Amino acid sequence: MREQALNDARTLVYKTNAGVMSTISNNLRGYPFGSVTPYMCDEQGRVYFFISDIAQHTKNLKHDSRMSLTVFDAADYGDQNEHGRVTLVGDGSVVPSEQAHTLLNNYIALYPEAASYRNAHDFQLWQLDVIRVRYIGGFGKIFWLEQNEWQNEAKNWDEGQQQSMISHMNEDHQDAMSLILMQHYNVADKTPIMSGLLPTGFYIQSKKRNYFINFKTQCNSPLEVRKALVELTNQARSN
Repeated sequence: MREQALNDARTLVYKTNAGVMSTISNNLRGYPFGSVTPYMCDEQGRVYFFISDIAQHTKNLKHDSRMSLTVFDAADYGDQNEHGRVTLVGDGSVVPSEQAHTLLNNYIALYPEAASYRNAHDFQLWQLDVIRVRYIGGFGKIFWLEQNEWQNEAKNWDEGQQQSMISHMNEDHQDAMSLILMQHYNVADKTPIMSGLLPTGFYIQSKKRNYFINFKTQCNSPLEVRKALVELTNQARSN
């Protein structure tokens, strides 16, 4: 049950495009301050934000690094408490410049509108290093997940290999991604693109929104990614 909760919590974080970032207010000392922001995840459990120095949450983080991010499965109707939610608690820090370039490329692939902020001097990439996770999957499904559970190993391919896989799918297999998108989200789009790739799944971007598709099992090599994509394609074609 605990392993299932961990998988469900990760999937919810991957599938959600924005969350409530909570920081400790410097202006109203000691009070929490919440703001809504998009984010990006990596395979190891870290979360990234591309935020302005003049934003209130950034000013707060510069004085106190403690923060959290809450994401939730928004109910279309009925009781919101029956739906999953995750709070990631940890410390925020500016991403070192030697890592920021590649990560920002990945971020902009997910959120193309952020490209206009790239040359702005007051925008920086921040990361949340998670120390504990609170997951509620509905009534009676409540867990604290520890740092060593949430953290995962680094992917077994480099950025060049990753971009090659993404480019291959976008240049040669939009038809397959269109079928997969329809099967998993009932979204019709003949020209979706792959906007991100993780060992556990990938993002399809359609009509300015990212949709996360889980692989059946975690992929530990580009060959395993290829096999997983072929399997998803075959399943979509058979439906």
